Amino acid sequence: MGVTTLVACIGGVFRECRPQNVIAIDAVPGFGTLADRIDESPPGDYTAIINDTDVQGYADIREHLGQNAVGLDVLAGNRTSDQPRPLVPAMFSGVLSRLRRTHTVMIVDTSPDLEHEVMKPVLENTDTLVFVSGITADRSRPVLRAVDYLRSQGYHELVSRSTVIVNHTDQITDKDALAYLTERFTKVGATVEALPFDPHLAKGGIIDTVHELKKKTRLRLFEITAGLADKYIPDAERAVP
Repeated sequence: MGVTTLVACIGGVFRECRPQNVIAIDAVPGFGTLADRIDESPPGDYTAIINDTDVQGYADIREHLGQNAVGLDVLAGNRTSDQPRPLVPAMFSGVLSRLRRTHTVMIVDTSPDLEHEVMKPVLENTDTLVFVSGITADRSRPVLRAVDYLRSQGYHELVSRSTVIVNHTDQITDKDALAYLTERFTKVGATVEALPFDPHLAKGGIIDTVHELKKKTRLRLFEITAGLADKYIPDAERAVP
């Protein structure tokens, strides 16, 4: 279970708790799989929204979005190998500007390649970051490197508002490893949350955060999402990049 799964989970919980429109956006430059966890047959993608010159409100843009049972919308990435359409900064920025008029909460699934050109507009329009780390040294190392890289690029404040979700991929909990990772990440201001293993999330496919999760997992997701909501900064208060 990784970043894409957590995007779908957090988005679903946000939608349960809020009457406003919530969307999960696939911003993986190549072939993203976010829609596979929310709605396997989304009607459109970035190109469909960009080419639609008559989008006036939510009902119009909804025609291009997938949606799950709780009402979480999803913007699919490129899903066709015969007609590749790599995501570029202008595409992401153009679609984001439209979605801002119709959605209150936007959760973006990204590639681990922070140096990809599309990550610049993603980061510039981000209120808070969520990293997903494994419990072992080799699975936590990419997150540690990502944090170091972002700080080296001047994103100190964004990192300080970030959350690291330590994901357990089996039933075993290594308390010493969790304590070590918590210490490492909290030094840069990040909040560290642990998510227990859940077979529903591990099996793949559409995620049902309402009926299929273990009670402990569902509670933890609500607690994590509440913490993210506390870190949210409205557009009017965000400094201009």
